[in-house]
Amino acid sequence: MNQPQPSFKENVLDAICKGALKYKQVFLDYEYQVYSKSFKINNSYIIAATKSNFLHLTGVNTKLSSTLFFDKALNKSLTLNDFDFCKKGQTEKIVKGSVRRKVKFLTDLDKILSSTTLVEENFVKNQVSCTLAASEKSFTIGFIAVPYCVPKTLLKGNELKKPGKIDSIKRRKKGSKDFEDFI
Repeated sequence: MNQPQPSFKENVLDAICKGALKYKQVFLDYEYQVYSKSFKINNSYIIAATKSNFLHLTGVNTKLSSTLFFDKALNKSLTLNDFDFCKKGQTEKIVKGSVRRKVKFLTDLDKILSSTTLVEENFVKNQVSCTLAASEKSFTIGFIAVPYCVPKTLLKGNELKKPGKIDSIKRRKKGSKDFEDFI
C-alpha cells in the first residue's frame, strides 16, 4: 500500500532534528580558531557557538526559547506544533522559501570547516551584517562576534563578495585550554 508523502512541514521537522545533531557535533562539541592571510581586521577568529544560535540557521518561527528549541530538536521531541512559518512583514510563502533553502544544508554543517572553505570579514547580505562568513561553495554561514563568533545566518550558495582562503584551522574540545591543528 502506498505511504502518503510527508508534508513540507514534516520534511522541515526531520531536517531540523538531523541538523541539530550535526550542529552539536560540529559547533557545540568543539571551538575553532580560523586563520587567513586575507584577514585585515583580526589575525584570527574563534568560533564558539551555543545552543541558542541553532534556531537562526533554520529560518522557522517558534514560541519556544531558542535553547529549548535546540534541545527538543536534538532529542527528537520537537513537534510540528512547536514551529511555524509566520514572520512579521513576510508572507508565509516567502518564509517557506527561506526555510527550504536553509534546512537543506543543516546536515552538511561539517563541510563548512575544510581546506577548501573560503572566508570573508565584515560580510553583508541584504540586511544581515556579520563579523565573519565562511562558504564551502554550496552554502554560506555568517557569524557575529559576541565576543567569539557564533552562527547568525545560513544562506544558499557562495555569497562572499571578497573571499579569501583559510590558511589553517585549529580546534579544541569545548572546555579545553589549548587549540590543536585541525586543518
